Amino acid sequence: MSWIVALALLVTWSPVVTLASEELEESIPVELKISPDKDRYSPGTKIQIEAVTKKEGKSFEAKIVITSDADKEQITTLEPETKIKGKNYVSKATFTPEELIGSQIANMQIQYEIIMKNDEKVWMGKANKRISVDNMPGTIPTVKSEFFISPEESLKVGEKIKFTVHTPNKGSMQGDAKFLFHSMNSVDTTQKVEKIKTIYDRKKGIYITTGYFTPRKEGTYTPYFYLRMYDKAKDEQINGSGSIVLNVVADPKIETSISPQTATIKLGDEFYLLLTYQATGIDSAKFSREYNYDVTEINEEYDEENKTYKVLLKFKPEQKKTHKFEATVKNIETDTKATAKTTIYVK
Repeated sequence: MSWIVALALLVTWSPVVTLASEELEESIPVELKISPDKDRYSPGTKIQIEAVTKKEGKSFEAKIVITSDADKEQITTLEPETKIKGKNYVSKATFTPEELIGSQIANMQIQYEIIMKNDEKVWMGKANKRISVDNMPGTIPTVKSEFFISPEESLKVGEKIKFTVHTPNKGSMQGDAKFLFHSMNSVDTTQKVEKIKTIYDRKKGIYITTGYFTPRKEGTYTPYFYLRMYDKAKDEQINGSGSIVLNVVADPKIETSISPQTATIKLGDEFYLLLTYQATGIDSAKFSREYNYDVTEINEEYDEENKTYKVLLKFKPEQKKTHKFEATVKNIETDTKATAKTTIYVK
């Protein structure tokens, strides 16, 4: 008879025990966010942990466990601030790696856990993320800026060139855009880009920077463009950069002058004239000089700083009259020429 009673009790209580075991704990999803969202963090970066879990039960306990693999493994437990927002529990906590491991390089495992209960049931949510901490300065990400010029061809000394640069929007602008010339690949680094202005084209999602440059020397120029931006969501600086090579030429020409402009002398006197000339847009220094009267070239000098030639002439008129003296300078290779004139009265 006793075995019948025992069997009856087993049949009666077994389903109850099994049901309680099944309802004791239920796993629910957790949305875990780390901000700023970066590939690696410096020791002093302020990091925020946010976990969102569907609200269940009448009570809860939440914690964050941070484990680092530094020289000495370290485990830290944080108690997040947890609030009810709508139908969710939202837990938040902040820390800096420096507070936990100093300035060491390490990987950190961040694990969030929440347990919710009522009288009959338990719900548990877990989520984890792994971050890297590096005390070395990071490389600043860079995006390419597209560089355009107008006019596109026939760039000449003394003529204004318009620069237009398009930079993808990767954050808010930090300071003004800049144009720089480096001495290693620009004939002149003292000249400036003027009237620099940047606007944001919302439709295209780009920054448009314009500026104006007027070259004073012939040769090659390589302007470099820089624009600093800041991505708040990632807490990082991003640079926009671009460059272009310009070949600037000068119109081939020779500028000549002669002094004095007028003079009065006596027949038989020797008279001295100074011929000065300068060439632009001409690579060759092969010049010829011609005169409409017989003269003697006494001396020739070249001023390297001013790129100017000076020739001292001796002239001895043979008649009493007004002499219209002309000196013509010609470049042999380009056939470019110029003439300087003066008037000499012989009495």
